[in-house]
Amino acid sequence: MTGPIFYGWWITAASGLTLLITVGVGLYTPPVFLIPLQDHFGWSRAAIAAGTSIGALTTGIVSPLVGFWVDRYGSRRVIALGALLMGCGFALFAGMRSLWQLYAINVAAAVGIACAAWIPNQTLISTWFLRRRGLAMGMALSGIGFGGLAMAYLAALLIARFDWRSAYVGLASLILVIVVPLVLAVVRNRPADLGLRPDGDPSALGSDDSTQIAAHGVGSAASGLELAESVRTSAFWVLSLCNFLWVFASLSIVAHLVAFLRDQAFEPRWAAGVLALTIGTSVGGRLIFGLLADRFAKPRVMSLALILLAMGTLFLFRIQSVAALPGFVITFGLAFGGCAVLIPLLVGECFGLRAFGKVLGLGMISATLGAAIGPILTGRIYDVTGSYGLAFVLHVAALVIASVGMYFLRAPRVSVS
Repeated sequence: MTGPIFYGWWITAASGLTLLITVGVGLYTPPVFLIPLQDHFGWSRAAIAAGTSIGALTTGIVSPLVGFWVDRYGSRRVIALGALLMGCGFALFAGMRSLWQLYAINVAAAVGIACAAWIPNQTLISTWFLRRRGLAMGMALSGIGFGGLAMAYLAALLIARFDWRSAYVGLASLILVIVVPLVLAVVRNRPADLGLRPDGDPSALGSDDSTQIAAHGVGSAASGLELAESVRTSAFWVLSLCNFLWVFASLSIVAHLVAFLRDQAFEPRWAAGVLALTIGTSVGGRLIFGLLADRFAKPRVMSLALILLAMGTLFLFRIQSVAALPGFVITFGLAFGGCAVLIPLLVGECFGLRAFGKVLGLGMISATLGAAIGPILTGRIYDVTGSYGLAFVLHVAALVIASVGMYFLRAPRVSVS
């Protein structure tokens, strides 16, 4: 079962495909269903979009609980049950008849995606890798970028070929037929379950454990701080603030990018294409910054990614110039993917694996608040001023503050057991 290839890379591939399908379906397909649902039921766009907001808030609320489940029961069981719940939820969407059913099913599906996606898979990669954790995390989280490109297109294709109810059934089948069996067949919670060590290197946790932990943040599942200890450190609050600020700024820009480009006289298909290219570029950012995190101090790498994100935002002020559009796509896209992959790596480095899932889950609350507040505030600024200029200035300021905070972040001492 181990073979010549370290089994952790099979875990990485399984996580990548799991994230591609679960996050791709859960995060990127709801906008595709907006118009079909409006046409069929006559509901307002705001009422339909409220279902997505309810789902996002549910994900944030249950994330600390998901972290607790992962630390107690292991990622394998949590991902499989989450995918099962998410798949059943999307199947139920096909039979909904009223608005309250849309909201109720969104809650159930959101609990499923919280269990199947971010926290358990990031915990899994952190457990299986030490020295090459950044590369493995970047490879796994690249699935999210590919999912953003593939799943929305698939949903649109299914709706065009059949109807919206059939599209929901098709997406549910994808989750139930691929993700659930894949997780049960491939995923194992820890290298020790197969008689292995992190990275597949017998010396990875050898006699110089303290050196490895100092360099990479964690040596074993028993190393690290408990949740209560983590919350009492300044690093936890700096990291939470950074998580809020970067999600607040970046998701605001993503949410309003197409509308902003339409205001700048871009054709609809070109505006949507820029968003797709930016999401696609984030795949490269996940890999590049994952590799950088394996070679350099992670807080400094995160600080660099945040500065690049701010620079990418500045390109929007000159978007009509020849170099601004590719400058934005490349700079913002790479940094966007880099920040996403660095957050779990920083949690592992600062607090270890002892309560990794709980700490990561609690930290998700700040990211959820940023995702909830940012796009709404950006829209409000536009409604009042008639321009996104002031909002973009606010986003750049938030990213610069986060970058400074990350530059001076110092990891607390992690205990070795």
